Amino acid sequence: MSDLITNVLQKAKAKGKLNRTDVVLRYLRMKYRLKLTEFVLEKRIESLISSNK
Repeated sequence: MSDLITNVLQKAKAKGKLNRTDVVLRYLRMKYRLKLTEFVLEKRIESLISSNK
């Protein structure tokens, strides 16, 4: 699963910013003009973390 959101989440994980979902959500809205709910973003983060284990 290599889409835009996953790439951004992997970069945020490398910087240690995944726990700040509000910041990641704001970044996605400003940079890529994506409309995404916080719930959906948290689910994407959970799936990213669980797939790496």
